[in-house]
Parts: sequence; C-alpha cells; structure tokens
Amino acid sequence: MTKTWRAIATACAGALLAPMAQAAFIGTGPFNAAPHIIGVVKPGEADEVARTFTATLKLPLALSLSPLSDARELARIGLWMQPRRPELKLSRSCVASCARSLLMSGGPLRIEPGTVIAFGGMGNTFATVKDQVDAGELFSDDERSQASRERFLATFKVRIEQSLALRELQSQLAPLPDRVRSFLEAAVGGWRITNLSFNEDSFRFGLEGGPQRCLWWLPDAEGLRQLGVDAPGYRPASRADTARMLQVPEQFIYAGPLLDTLPEQPLCSPPPGGTDLPMLP
Repeated sequence: MTKTWRAIATACAGALLAPMAQAAFIGTGPFNAAPHIIGVVKPGEADEVARTFTATLKLPLALSLSPLSDARELARIGLWMQPRRPELKLSRSCVASCARSLLMSGGPLRIEPGTVIAFGGMGNTFATVKDQVDAGELFSDDERSQASRERFLATFKVRIEQSLALRELQSQLAPLPDRVRSFLEAAVGGWRITNLSFNEDSFRFGLEGGPQRCLWWLPDAEGLRQLGVDAPGYRPASRADTARMLQVPEQFIYAGPLLDTLPEQPLCSPPPGGTDLPMLP
C-alpha cells in the first residue's frame, strides 16, 4: 500500500484561514449591471444573497470569489442555488467550497480563461478528527489522557464546530456521483490525525491524506465534463497560476481529468518529511 504523506501541525498551526478583507459585493450595481457576488463571502451573506436576488435571474450571476470565503456560507448559497440553477459566469477563482457548493449547484457556466477552479479535501478535516476522538483512536482511557482529551476538544472547539457544520450543510447539497466522490476521497481527501503527542502546553500531530497525496484537483475540460458541469470553451488555469493563488507548491496539485483507475505511483509528490499546510476549506 502506498504510504500517505504527513504534515506536522501544532495547536496554533494549520488553522482555517480567516477572511480578513471587507465583505463581498452582492447586487446588480447601476445601469442594469449583471447580478454579481464578488470578493470574500462572510458569515450571514447567504441571507443577503437570498434577499437581493428574490426575482428570477434573467442575466448570468457573476461570481468572482476569494479563496478565503467562508466555506459554510458558500454551502448555504449553494443550497439557495440548487432549486434555481442560475446560469453562472465565473472569473478569478472558485475553489474548495465554492467548487463543491456553487459550481455543482448552478446551471450552465461561462468561465473566463485562466479562472482557477480547484477541488480540495481539507474542509471536513476537523469533523473527521472529532470522529477519531469519539471512536477512542487518539486518547486512552486513563484519567490523565482523558483530561488531555477534554483540553484537546476545548483547544480545537471552534474548528471542530465549523467543520461539523460544513459537513452537515454539504450533506444537504445534491450528492456527488459515486465515481466523483471516490476520486476526490482518494486524491485530495481522507485527512486524519496521526502520531498525536501532547504536553501541558500544546498538542503536536501529523495529518495524513489519501493515497494520491494531493491537496488540490484542478480539473481540465474533460474533468468538468465528467463532473456533469456544462462549461463550453473552458480553458483551465495553469498549475503554476493555481499554486500561486493557493499558496502551495505545484507538486501538491493534480491537473487533469477524473481518473477511475488510480496509478500505483501517487499523482502528487509532496516533499519527504512533511510540510506546513495552509488549510483552506
């Protein structure tokens, strides 16, 4: 079996990146401009989207979203989109929860050349960590270890709650086809804690992903077709441009179609010994 790769994290490292910029621009603008959502989507803005676009959208909804947008809020927007299936026009980027929640919930797509479309698998990591804790995988039954268990849950309380909420919201979205779900789990998902150690001040652990060792899948035109996404003329961003936007080395990214048969050699090749990870949902 191919050994998964590992990234070392501490109680202060590997946090979900928090949006710091101003809220997204949501509306239609002057002179009958196209409806749009632009920038960093923050908590509460799904409700604003629903209030703003109450009528049937007659023009494509333009999306240009920051990778730092709130994953749960994007899932809520995706749930709002599902029964409406608006035509979408994408520019700049649609990654992580945007790809899972919006790309898969809208109707026909127009994607500007060079737009970064990327699927990741780390958004539910801390929900899986909670599953591991509940299953007794990370702490023993002795009194000292159980005290550390409670301190661990308190330390990562916010991240666990956010991750559980995201998993619940995504479960309400239209399910991915089995072949897509299996590929994503093997290529960019499957993240779990390994080698947990701790003292009175901090926790240290490894994060291991799936056997293909990737952080991101950058689908090509065939990949979008396999996802059931209608995007005529789609020209994907380069791996280099995607790596710069997502702040990861290129070898963390698989670019190409969905693969039903995975290679024996991993699709991605992170450096040996692990690396710090910028965790995007």
